Amino acid sequence: MTVKTDIRDTGVMVITLNQPERRNPIGHEVRRAIVAALSQAEGDDTIRAVVLTGAGGQFSAGGDVRDQRDRSMAEQRERFACVKDMVERMVRFSKPLVSAVEGWAAGGGFSVAVACPTVVAARDAKFVTSFTKVGLIPDMGLLGTLPARVGPARARRIILNNRPIGAEDALAIGIVDEVAEAGGALELACTIAAQEAAGAPLPRQFINDWFARDVSAALDYEHSLQPILLNSADAAEGRAAFLEKRAPNYKGR
Repeated sequence: MTVKTDIRDTGVMVITLNQPERRNPIGHEVRRAIVAALSQAEGDDTIRAVVLTGAGGQFSAGGDVRDQRDRSMAEQRERFACVKDMVERMVRFSKPLVSAVEGWAAGGGFSVAVACPTVVAARDAKFVTSFTKVGLIPDMGLLGTLPARVGPARARRIILNNRPIGAEDALAIGIVDEVAEAGGALELACTIAAQEAAGAPLPRQFINDWFARDVSAALDYEHSLQPILLNSADAAEGRAAFLEKRAPNYKGR
């Protein structure tokens, strides 16, 4: 089971990325499962809030590199339509949505974590973008969500430098909203989600819709470009280098 769900007595649904042996990659089937879980939560009045986390002490290593190869442009675009659907649901979600980050949130894992309006990280959590290291632009909405949190100049630097950011630094610059002790991110996230659920839902929906505007533009941009990049020679080299644990040799094509 790549994603599992659990509904707590408080009415908080916990969605867990559940491939710990692979550090919880967010491939196509995982994205579809997240969409299904969010849709269930949206339509169930007994579910008051949602927390998204990862199994095995890791949030997510990002997109599934093994899932990106040998696909036509049409297939890549179809898959990015699912990415767009997932992130749009997240940033416009009508109920509290909180990410609980333990360990690494890398690449698409970073994107999915900050697509949640509230981000809780364990003190030993680390965030890194990683996209340009494999010949790609950021996706899953990061070109919209990260600048909204840290400002455009800092977001560009974070994306291009690919330097890991610890939880305390992430808190200081706005990537993270709350820091928990190691192993405590999920419990703090569930507490915050239950507290936020006491607020009026209509203002939350309208506020989320307002802040989602730039994310929608970012999703349209990545939907037009990322499928092209995924089929580029540089992206193929980036994937090969990643799997072979070596430095890539990019040619700009």
